[in-house]
Amino acid sequence: MDTLMSTMLNPLGAGEKDALAEASTAVFDDKTMKSVLSGAVYGRFKEALVTGAATSEDDMKALADAIFAWARSKGAVAFAHWFFPMRGGSGATGGACGALKMDTLIDLDWSSKEATKPFKAVLPPERLFFGETDGSSFPNGGLRATHTAAAFTTWDRSSPCFVYEKVLRIPCSFVTHLGACIDDKTPLLRSNDAVNREGLRLLKAVNIATDAKAIHSFLGWEQEFFVIKADLYRARPDLVNCGRTLIGALPSRNQQGDLNYFAPVPEAVNILLHKIEAVMLKLGCPMAVMHNEVAPAQHEMSPIYCQATFSSDNNVLFMEVANNEAAKLGLMVLFHEKPFAGINGSGKHNNWSVGTDTGINFFYPGKTDPARELYVIGVASLAYGLMQHNDLVRCAVAHAGNDHRLGAQEAPPAIISLYPGTGFEAHVDSIIAGGTLLGYKAEKKTADTKATAAMGAPCGVEDRNRTAPFPFCGNRFEFRAVGSSQNCSFPIAMVNTVMASGMAHLASLIEGGMSTRDAVAQIYKENRDVIFTGNGYSAEWPEEAKKRGLPNLNTTPLAVATFNSAKAKAVFEAMQVYSPEECDARQEVMLESYNTTLDVEVNTLVRMIETGILPACAADMGKYVGLKALAGERDATYTAVKKETDKLKDLFSKKPHELAAEATYLCEKVKPQMAAVRAAVDKAEGLIDKDIYPYPTYEQLIYSHHS
Repeated sequence: MDTLMSTMLNPLGAGEKDALAEASTAVFDDKTMKSVLSGAVYGRFKEALVTGAATSEDDMKALADAIFAWARSKGAVAFAHWFFPMRGGSGATGGACGALKMDTLIDLDWSSKEATKPFKAVLPPERLFFGETDGSSFPNGGLRATHTAAAFTTWDRSSPCFVYEKVLRIPCSFVTHLGACIDDKTPLLRSNDAVNREGLRLLKAVNIATDAKAIHSFLGWEQEFFVIKADLYRARPDLVNCGRTLIGALPSRNQQGDLNYFAPVPEAVNILLHKIEAVMLKLGCPMAVMHNEVAPAQHEMSPIYCQATFSSDNNVLFMEVANNEAAKLGLMVLFHEKPFAGINGSGKHNNWSVGTDTGINFFYPGKTDPARELYVIGVASLAYGLMQHNDLVRCAVAHAGNDHRLGAQEAPPAIISLYPGTGFEAHVDSIIAGGTLLGYKAEKKTADTKATAAMGAPCGVEDRNRTAPFPFCGNRFEFRAVGSSQNCSFPIAMVNTVMASGMAHLASLIEGGMSTRDAVAQIYKENRDVIFTGNGYSAEWPEEAKKRGLPNLNTTPLAVATFNSAKAKAVFEAMQVYSPEECDARQEVMLESYNTTLDVEVNTLVRMIETGILPACAADMGKYVGLKALAGERDATYTAVKKETDKLKDLFSKKPHELAAEATYLCEKVKPQMAAVRAAVDKAEGLIDKDIYPYPTYEQLIYSHHS
């Protein structure tokens, strides 16, 4: 009894700290900033976030001094500009979406008259705000070269600094010497400006919430991932090089029994998730949810939503923290969209909304007539954007890793459509037919349990549609097609852009003399085909989508080909998100990423077969000399492995070298042959002596850490 009481009074182990008590202690958030700056400096800094005004030299010094003192109190000995090159997606390992160079918190004492000046601990103001590095060594789509390499980092003042592992990190935008963006953050910041600019314009046009001074986009991400033992990860060349398995047969029990979803988390993983949770809490990112996902060894963690740029940064940080904490426990976190064939892959659902600084949400039906009207207006703007610029939203999630997942009965199809719910769909048709904007009754229902002890459960306004790429979720829309390895910045930049374009178009109609009702009705009528409330997994939907004029860009090469079209460049220029040159560069980077991913996969697959699988086949076949009756299909199966691998090598050697042509060839010719090789190897795995098979099996990978 004494032991029990002691545990209840002190539930933490020796040396452990209460994670909630440590929340936000390592982030220089608004509360901290307000407490250490003068009211005048704080006020000017906050005002600059709205107006875009430059921070004065005096205020830069005040901020640098305050942040330096705070960071030192948290144990920081170095600082780093933390930025986000265009290298996310395609199964990037955790943290690879971010980049940083650590500089010690020191500078020379320039007041000294000595030739060799002493140094002192300090954070120079200009180094807090600005930095320079080599832009040519990052993906840049031709915007930088070795002889024109300069690129610059500049603090994203909307995303707070934080201290992680004794380094003060400063989230930054990354641009070339000529101001062209070569990162994922800058387009997001520009798209935020577009939503703010066009959203305020629209509010003025419809005479709703005109007291708002700013409009923000918000994001809450749901990060899915797999956890396996680190030693098994290192024993699989495909996982190390590609982030996914290129060969491997499913164990007899995988996910077909629906046993894993929300089941108790295995203890080894449970320890990991709580350690990640504690670190992220300290860094100001409250991980509100963690649970088992559908596939064995698959899990999910999700934070409370916040402003989109800060949230996107937090997600990149989360992936880095997850791998760092896993390494300490002998585990590895896999963020690839499809690390294991035959069981569910991983996504990163982006719960996105747009709202004013006064608390009005464009995507919440609300309790007042203006709020209800604004909801109808907001969805109309989104419908316009998704219909008119459908391919841009598809491009936002187009990369080699996600191609294994989209449309595979576990994720939305590659066809981008909008699901506002069946009730709202009927209201849209009513508006088109001449009805008022206020006819939609967003009334929550109750699911009756018909049991005495369990009360009826409150239901959402609309049902959930997990087959939709863009479903309504009560007060937000969920972009479900985002891949698990991506930086959220690029997908959110794209949806912000198309939303802003819809806001701009609607505002222009009203400013031109049309009534709000008629303008909204016209937009819904012209873009009605993007609204779909049926089963996105059905065989009939692609045919129906084709009739509606919705593109089915079901591979990355098909999608990326549209990214720099004249129409795409026009909307990017109008919304001030990408210049034509930046648009071309981004497309080039996407194609390079796709081709590189496939090149690495082919070379890894061939090497695994020639140095591991074929020798194992030969050794196993040697056991059946003179025992032909027992050998069964071994001879034919093992020979097929060699034959299909040789065919793959031949096809790969003939690939073209122009980027788009190479991507198409790899997709249409090489990938199918990789699948044929895999089928032969996976069949051979079922025959090879288990003591000879050279790589950890699926069963070992997904289950061994569960005990």
